[in-house]
Amino acid sequence: MKLQNLEDKIIDLTNILMSNYTILDELWAYHPSNENFINPIKEYDKMKLHIEALENELNETKAQIERFNALN
Repeated sequence: MKLQNLEDKIIDLTNILMSNYTILDELWAYHPSNENFINPIKEYDKMKLHIEALENELNETKAQIERFNALN
């Protein structure tokens, strides 16, 4: 194996390792041992409600624009 290939392998492995550490850090938020544990089931349900509220507001705003345009 050439020296360049070995150096490239080190770079690739380092990048993969850094990526895995990033994922590990993100997963820690959902780990039960974390004092600030985030329950993904509850967060999912909260996000669904939030999305529903945003969709309702968006639809109402579009309806207001349509009423405004109909008057003008």
